[in-house]
Amino acid sequence: MPGAEVSQAKQQLKVIIDAYLNESEVERVLAACDYADIAHDGITRKSGEPYILHPIAVSCILAHMRLDAETLMAALLHDVIEDTDFSKEDIKEKFGLTVAELVDGVTKLSHSSDKEYNKAASFRKILQATLQDPRVIIIKLADRYHNMTTLESLRPDKRARIAQETFDVFVPMARLVGMNEMADNLEHLCYQNLDLDMFNNVQEALLKTKPKRCEYQALWEKNLTGLLQQNQISGRIKKKNNNIELLRHFVKNDIDLQELTHSHAFEIILQSIADCDNLAEILQEHFQVLSYQDHIRRPLPGGNQSLMLRLKGEKTTLSLTLQTELMRKAARYGVVLGENAPQACRSAIQASMQNLNVLIDSSCAKTTFNDLLDYLHQEKIWVYTPHGQLHELPQGATAVDFAYSASLFLGNHAIGAKINGETKPLSTPLVSGQVIEIITDVLATPNPDWLSFINTQKARRAIQNILRDQDVEEQQLVGEQALNRALKLFHRSTDDLTKDDWLDLLEWRHLDSKERLFQQIAVGDLLPQLVANHLFAQDQSAEDHNSDRLIQGTEGVDVKYAHCCNPVLGDPIQGHLSRRGLIVHRARCHNLLHEQHLHPENIMPLQWSSEDLDDVSFTAYLCIDMEMDDEQISDLIYQCRKAKTGVEMVRNYDHKTYVNIVVNNRKQIAQIIRDLRMHYGFPRITRLSIPINMTEASIAS
Repeated sequence: MPGAEVSQAKQQLKVIIDAYLNESEVERVLAACDYADIAHDGITRKSGEPYILHPIAVSCILAHMRLDAETLMAALLHDVIEDTDFSKEDIKEKFGLTVAELVDGVTKLSHSSDKEYNKAASFRKILQATLQDPRVIIIKLADRYHNMTTLESLRPDKRARIAQETFDVFVPMARLVGMNEMADNLEHLCYQNLDLDMFNNVQEALLKTKPKRCEYQALWEKNLTGLLQQNQISGRIKKKNNNIELLRHFVKNDIDLQELTHSHAFEIILQSIADCDNLAEILQEHFQVLSYQDHIRRPLPGGNQSLMLRLKGEKTTLSLTLQTELMRKAARYGVVLGENAPQACRSAIQASMQNLNVLIDSSCAKTTFNDLLDYLHQEKIWVYTPHGQLHELPQGATAVDFAYSASLFLGNHAIGAKINGETKPLSTPLVSGQVIEIITDVLATPNPDWLSFINTQKARRAIQNILRDQDVEEQQLVGEQALNRALKLFHRSTDDLTKDDWLDLLEWRHLDSKERLFQQIAVGDLLPQLVANHLFAQDQSAEDHNSDRLIQGTEGVDVKYAHCCNPVLGDPIQGHLSRRGLIVHRARCHNLLHEQHLHPENIMPLQWSSEDLDDVSFTAYLCIDMEMDDEQISDLIYQCRKAKTGVEMVRNYDHKTYVNIVVNNRKQIAQIIRDLRMHYGFPRITRLSIPINMTEASIAS
């Protein structure tokens, strides 16, 4: 009976909140529950159950985390404005402004017939509300979690769409605010709904090896318990369910099924940081340590603090997390703890929130949404001021990016940087854990050359704003100076440019004077490196010249692709200006990073004009961790061609199979890797930067 289901759900909520809320708060929560029940009266979900069961379930999820009464009330009412005739004003009048604001914060927008716009605008609204009150994202995550547990009543295509959106947005958002337990639960459900065959294969492998895994876990636990007792360290050892972590690594192609079933995880909860440090030293004396990371002093996203060690046993490996009870709680719940979280946790979450604040400065909802996706999925680093304040930046960020992250004053007046006490150029790429001090001069102003190596929108916008505010004569002087620096690579200056050179440049840029060209350079609309490349790059060929249509802003520029990293359409890329032309590298190419250290003025950001062109082709190099016989190789070629992927070469070498494939873009590489892993029993398949030595491979085969 529907009425009995609802009564039972309300009673369950009451039991949970009676344990920690006072009588008045319990009454208010239950009043909100009754109000929501009336508002949703007669409405059912796709499964046929009364709609009110969903908000009650969301409130129960939050009550288990001991959220305050206002959050629980907002959770109960979170769909009222969106799905019923009741308004924000009605909720405000009945339950107060705070509850009404929380409900409004999680309410989707539907003012347009454009569904994509509505979705983007809704996410932007959630971001804005979260910056005002983090409880908004907490409610939204609980709402999404319950929805993910009830997808079975939906069509398969809709299940997959919701799971992909959850994986792209809500899982990384949960980690960003430190709610890692919620993120793990969501991620597990995503894999289950996105690729059930793969998910079932992993679960089957784990189930088959469970007895042996339990045997090895018992041995690890015995050894660790003995170490604690011998060294009189008080702590408790807890087996960690690392299935989601193993599943994540398996999906990312980091490990194969064999490694998957030989990996174990434990947490050791200790009384102090000193105990964590002491035990880490003891473990390094007694075991072979494959990796050691100190995330107590350098927290992970969301402020997750611990010492993390990976130990090698005779037949298995152990991932070990050492932390205090408060650190463990903060790693699970993050922003939910509020002021009760450790300072490092609050500082890390605040740094992420500041970056979100930059995202919503855009007036365009779709731009904000796309920027959000880029931000959530880009690799990040964490660096610190000399006073210990944490700053989160994208991987590849430089000292200039850090300066603008810290303050506009530091960015606008920076002349140098000290990294871990050592003076370095402002173009120096940063790595996690470094302490950065910016050297300033109040008379200094931003250099347009910085636009060629910075990695954050905040820095780019700030620099361009300053450059645009300069008077015209100053802009022309700054632009000419920047062009002269770029021309140095070709042992020339603006004085060496002929009348024909200037006519060529002005025609290329559709300008009427060289002063306008200098102005474009000065305000960041045109990189001086591209001007120099257009004039003096050597060995231009028709084939390379035609390829400039693939990359934004390189029309009329000689473009070549680096053979050291072989970028493919869709890869993150950067350009290196050389005397041979503009060389396109993958963004994290080691050769490119080395060149950036030596000559940052010759590095520039690049973007593909589109990532879905089907009339271009690139060669990619794969290594499959299995040695194939002739029959399997024939089948491999067939599988690639069936997936509309060309095959240039297949060779066996050193018990592995190497294949050179021809693709249109990066997405096609990811798809063929997924298909081949599924077809051949989930071996590890790695994309290589360069092909293997053909002479060695041919001899071996």
